[in-house]
Amino acid sequence: MKLLPKSRKRVARGLSVWVSNHYCPTLFGIRGKYESSYKSGQYVESGSPGTGFFVRNSSSRTYKAFCKNERQKLLPTYWDMVRNKEFSFDRELARVEAAQNEAGIDKWRAMILESYVNVLPMAKEAEEAERIVEGIKELSHRRHRLSSYQTHVMSSFKSKIARLGHDVRSIQLHVPDMCSEERYQHFGAVVVAFSQVAASHRIWSVRANYSGLESSFMQVYFDLGIFNYIQAPLMTPMMRDAEGYRYFFYPEFVVKSKDAVDFSVHSLKELNFLFREVPYDMVSNMVIDSYYDRENTEDVSTHIHRRNYEQFGDGLLVNKDTKALNEIEEENKMRERVVGELYVPELNLRYYVRDFKSLKAFVTTLNRYQTEL
Repeated sequence: MKLLPKSRKRVARGLSVWVSNHYCPTLFGIRGKYESSYKSGQYVESGSPGTGFFVRNSSSRTYKAFCKNERQKLLPTYWDMVRNKEFSFDRELARVEAAQNEAGIDKWRAMILESYVNVLPMAKEAEEAERIVEGIKELSHRRHRLSSYQTHVMSSFKSKIARLGHDVRSIQLHVPDMCSEERYQHFGAVVVAFSQVAASHRIWSVRANYSGLESSFMQVYFDLGIFNYIQAPLMTPMMRDAEGYRYFFYPEFVVKSKDAVDFSVHSLKELNFLFREVPYDMVSNMVIDSYYDRENTEDVSTHIHRRNYEQFGDGLLVNKDTKALNEIEEENKMRERVVGELYVPELNLRYYVRDFKSLKAFVTTLNRYQTEL
């Protein structure tokens, strides 16, 4: 059991340093340090190494507050350390091995877990080396300058991290290897269309199958991310829902993930992505108006509890007669303010997006791509 935040460790002959006992999130196995810090957007780890998202440039205050909250979750605390609540590579490896022994595990899930369990030992070595490098750097704060020997030792550990980062590429899953080159190029259009939807400031996920008559919704955010170190040159679309699940899109399947081990894989060609335009005045004002209240605050808790939406019928619609939507003349629809609805029945997912044009373009592009499958 860890009791001290740092421990004395001998890292080379004649050199001992204080090394942090806290788990240290790193960029190992992601997309390269420069690309993950600048080009792709700052990378934020989500619960375990190798899974996270890249922060978008956005003027939305709620999105900025959300990202700030996600970064704060990564800050180590002494209380979590002594309770053994921080991430542990050994504990994660045990979880993955148990998941691999499950009966009836499907092909894609088995492949993802095998890749993940192969990468984790290398990630553990790299993370330990990162903490040692930081421990050596701290010597310069007290002595103002590292000796040539200390600098040499630090460089050797940096070289070790770089070597591990190079070697891990040979055992990671690469998305282009999952399908033909032509198909992956076509999938790129889906990624581009998704990035346009992700830029929308107003996306709501409906809480499904809520007990009794109580329903709720949550403002959520779409991002480009990474799951279990799976490398994708064109990035990976990632949706969040009101239940805390994340959905990662790949050329052949969609991963529904609670965490790095608790996930399911769904064939993309078996999913239906349905879009329709919903007139603004047929959607609950509490959904639309709540955005303006929160956009002026730094509060990231956008989850509304104990709201009875049964009166609003299907989803959050006021009118239960959804056929009325189809009876609206095209010319009138163009003059009305509308929001886009995305419904995925197989996953019991329903979203409302203010930027209905980008949502429609995404669904159209995705449906076109699915025909190739």
